[in-house]
Amino acid sequence: MVDLRCHGCGQVHEGAKAVTLDDGTEVGSYSQRWREITEARWVLKTLPLKVNKRRPKTPQISRRDYIMGVQDRRGQLAADQLKRDILALWKATK
Repeated sequence: MVDLRCHGCGQVHEGAKAVTLDDGTEVGSYSQRWREITEARWVLKTLPLKVNKRRPKTPQISRRDYIMGVQDRRGQLAADQLKRDILALWKATK
């Protein structure tokens, strides 16, 4: 049985469901781990390695800049976890 309680408030929200991570672990869709994985997927899929200022329609923040922002706002542990998650997702696609 998967714990569907929200990481923030401890309640079970109406849309909560069990989701399976790439490693086979089942977690709740409102869990901290699911938030971390979806953030890493977004960074890997959306943000470029380098910013191309000549193409204004592309995101104007690089993956490195985003991770540095996470480090400034949430601390070194959160930034390290994000790096590990991004690397694991990247290796899984190879």
